[in-house]
Amino acid sequence: MELDLWTQSLVTAMTALWTKVANFIPNLFGALVLVLLGFVVAKLLDTLLSKLLAKLGLDRVMGGTGLTKLLGRVGLKVPISTLIGKIVYWFVLLIFLVSAAQSLGLERVSATLDMLALYLPKVFGGALVLLVGVLLAQLANGLVRGAAEGVGLDYASGLGRIAQGLVIIISISVAISQLEVKTDLLNHVIVIVLITVGLAVALAMGLGSREIAGQILAGIYVRELYQVGQYVRVGEVEGQIEEIGTVKTTVLTDDGDLVSLSNRILLEQQVSSR
Repeated sequence: MELDLWTQSLVTAMTALWTKVANFIPNLFGALVLVLLGFVVAKLLDTLLSKLLAKLGLDRVMGGTGLTKLLGRVGLKVPISTLIGKIVYWFVLLIFLVSAAQSLGLERVSATLDMLALYLPKVFGGALVLLVGVLLAQLANGLVRGAAEGVGLDYASGLGRIAQGLVIIISISVAISQLEVKTDLLNHVIVIVLITVGLAVALAMGLGSREIAGQILAGIYVRELYQVGQYVRVGEVEGQIEEIGTVKTTVLTDDGDLVSLSNRILLEQQVSSR
């Protein structure tokens, strides 16, 4: 009697186990199909998107901004189009993995993957903001450098890099905020730095650099009045203009000497030219 009871209990347990296994096998098969399908779809989108972006010239544009070189320094020595394709690949695959985990009843795994899938668009948004910021920084560099070169500033390239750096810093702050990371401290630091730099420039221009500022303004007018190669005579100096700089003009005399004259002298004194 006891043996029959033990046998009946064993049969009941085995039947319950087999029922669970039988019910799990279709779910497992469905999950495997989803994962396999996810790999195929993700790989297809990766290939198509990478080739499309490459044909549109994205790699060439990003190479001009210096972003490709920057990524190479951190170990990402792949074209931007390939990198974007890989990001899309993993995002699509993650969506299919979430569905597979749900079909297997793995609620915790599914919830974790679901949270990650919902967070990835914010990462893409931050990366897009940073990408646009790099492009705007490159544009700001060119505009500031061109404007500075237009008025004859010798340090036009440095001013362009400063403008580019400021735009990149602001873009990084905005990109981080897209990730729902608190950037209040970073924003305050940026504001303090900008105010400090502005006050320092204003103080230098107001106290110690008024003479230089006057020379720079004089240089603008000198370029309108004279040209490189023109023969001039200022006081006892007589020769050919070799260079019109930011604060001074270089004259090559008949004796072969290079003489530097402040731009203000060329405006305030009588100048003979031919």
